[in-house]
Amino acid sequence: MNWTENDDYPMLNNFMKLAKSLSLQSCSIEINSKDFSNTLPHINNQNKCMCESIKVEFINAKKLHEVESLGNIIGEIAAKTNNLVIDAGAGKAYLSTFLAENHKVPVLAIDSSQLCSNGAICRQKKLQKKLILSPILVRYVVEEINDRTDYIKMIKQNFCSWDINKNIILTGLHTCGSLTDSVIRTFLATKDINILCIVPCCYHLSNETFNKKISFSKNARMLAQQSIERSMKNKFVPSSLFYRAILQVTFHSLGIYNAKVGRGGPLHDFPSYAEWAFSKIGIDLEKIPSRETLTNTFQLYAHLTKKFYIFQMLRIHVGLVLEAAIMLDRIIFLQNSNQCSKIAILRLFDPMLSPRRYGIIAVK
Repeated sequence: MNWTENDDYPMLNNFMKLAKSLSLQSCSIEINSKDFSNTLPHINNQNKCMCESIKVEFINAKKLHEVESLGNIIGEIAAKTNNLVIDAGAGKAYLSTFLAENHKVPVLAIDSSQLCSNGAICRQKKLQKKLILSPILVRYVVEEINDRTDYIKMIKQNFCSWDINKNIILTGLHTCGSLTDSVIRTFLATKDINILCIVPCCYHLSNETFNKKISFSKNARMLAQQSIERSMKNKFVPSSLFYRAILQVTFHSLGIYNAKVGRGGPLHDFPSYAEWAFSKIGIDLEKIPSRETLTNTFQLYAHLTKKFYIFQMLRIHVGLVLEAAIMLDRIIFLQNSNQCSKIAILRLFDPMLSPRRYGIIAVK
């Protein structure tokens, strides 16, 4: 559902214009990854290397797009400036492996999950056997990352011969929730880490801001994650949202408040969805309204479907503003540190493939 300016709705026109003007796309420090070389003139990001065999067999299309887009930027920087890379929250180390194999960059991959690290090591061994890759440049560490994480100690333990001298890049592909804030703080606190390049995600898993005067509810943070591009292409809002809205009315009519239903209910008709929801929150079978009653309730509000979808699209536009506020809170924190010579918000990914497409780059 795409809004076209209409003289009959001046207030709506103004609202849409305002939301767009406050989004990251209108931010003066937001740059496209294709223009990255203009931001850091000594980095040329035009020559991309790729490994076809790794693509096809081990990475899905979404992850491949993300790894290539971020990995080629970091790889070019690291290779030309002789930097070691720290991959914070590495998960299965797709980014780490890509950097090592395509750009010959040493990488310290850190994740709190032993399972993920074991999977990454197993995957690397399979690649070594199958593709006869270069000597292993990735080292794996299992550790919880927080504000006090000692990255330098880890490098000394895993790359004994590395001459540490302000030649470390700290990165993370979709650093989840408060991990982003911890990574930013340790970047500023560690003098030998000279470049930060992270892509935040899961805004709802962090309940703090660097600016203690403002805060966002969990619902607001969830809204900041909505993909306006996907919604506009699909031209509809999932029926589950409308069902959930009518279910809320039904709950209130029965004196049920603050019920958490979650996802996964049947969506072929409202009565089936409602019965599933009542069962999930533990309502006795005899207390659940009849299918006829549930059908009548749905029909009572069915005429509001279009208005509800328009309302949801307006909410998603507000989400653009919320995402900008969350990202700019982090940018301002970096600026106020007076340690960075260059700070930018990097538009990295195709939003249809990867909605959380913005990265933060900072150079000391």
